Amino acid sequence: MKVSEYIDFLVNGEVQQLSIADVALDDENPGVVQLKNRNKMRSFINLANIELHKKFNILQKTMELDFALNGEEFNLPEDFLHAVSCTFKDGEEISINNDKIRMKEDVDINVSVMFRDPSKVTIKGTDEKGRKDMVLIYAASPKLASKITTNISLPQLYTEALINYVAYKAHATISGDIKAENNTYYLRYNESCKQINMLGLANPDNLDANTKLADSGFI
Repeated sequence: MKVSEYIDFLVNGEVQQLSIADVALDDENPGVVQLKNRNKMRSFINLANIELHKKFNILQKTMELDFALNGEEFNLPEDFLHAVSCTFKDGEEISINNDKIRMKEDVDINVSVMFRDPSKVTIKGTDEKGRKDMVLIYAASPKLASKITTNISLPQLYTEALINYVAYKAHATISGDIKAENNTYYLRYNESCKQINMLGLANPDNLDANTKLADSGFI
């Protein structure tokens, strides 16, 4: 769906009573106020889209960590949201943020990938089998929509959750009162997310999932 289609849902429903609803979608030359409101709505939709990608791991990418020795640091790509899993190349799982030490012959053999820095991943421990190459799978953020004509690659099952999150952000700009309308929409957003989880949603094939990134360029 295009950004403008999400906005159309909102201005005819959840935010129609707010001043932000004055977007004049059919006007190719909107006034200053309408353009400002369009940009606000687009920003809220971008935030909602990022939030959903973070919550449901909609877009996953693979980053190879070659020669990942103890203490080695790798720079994370800009679209990194959080780690989903990490394994050695043979498929054996590696723990995430496990700072426990397991010593063997004065060497810590408890291998883990540590995210102490928001822009880097650090390798902890030395594998007793001598394995050095790892594969990190992470949830990636979507590309931001720069125009209301931009298409957002998001399955329609997420539409209700996105609409409720945007409504929450829009109402929150009016009132920060936890008992106000914005809190109602945040609760609705959580309920929408629960429904998605109940469906046992898997990543759809039409998204750019499981994209492979070589570690070159990110070290």
